[in-house]
Amino acid sequence: MPRTSLETPTNTTTPEIVYCARHPKVETGLSCASCGTPICPKCMVVTPVGMKCPTCGLDRNSPLYKVPPHRLALACMVAALAGALAGVLGPITGFFVFFVSAPYGYFAGSMVLRASGMKRGVKLEVLTGVCMVLGAVFPRLVFSLIAAYSIGVHGRIALSTVIPLLIDPYFWVAVVVSTSSAVSKIRYL
Repeated sequence: MPRTSLETPTNTTTPEIVYCARHPKVETGLSCASCGTPICPKCMVVTPVGMKCPTCGLDRNSPLYKVPPHRLALACMVAALAGALAGVLGPITGFFVFFVSAPYGYFAGSMVLRASGMKRGVKLEVLTGVCMVLGAVFPRLVFSLIAAYSIGVHGRIALSTVIPLLIDPYFWVAVVVSTSSAVSKIRYL
């Protein structure tokens, strides 16, 4: 006998209620992309490959964070060159350094990422920041000392010629803003 639309089916299954492994009172429909553990929005960690539990999501042994030494050295050289260019960019652009430094830093961060093989991590972030600042300060310091000694100035007078070069506000704005933009580009996807 055919069923009519008024009859209800007899084989109904109720969906199983799943609770978060870390918050047993919270119902969830999410699970870790790696291990399958039920997770809730409070404890999930957003990763490039999906939502993960805190154990799997904060695993710094992931291949994403393993930068080979030769790539780390290449990324350091790129960051130092980017810092040197940022140091030149500041005094040249003057007031416009406020508008140019952030996009330049984002570009520099992209170049460091490419040099590292698209790897990420705290080690690469710190190395990028340090190399960009040193790359900006070191050439300026060396060239001003060479210039001071070439004209016959020695000792304290040589330092008095270097100090004004290092307290140029446009120089520091360019270096700080571009370095922070580069590091933030490496940090986030």
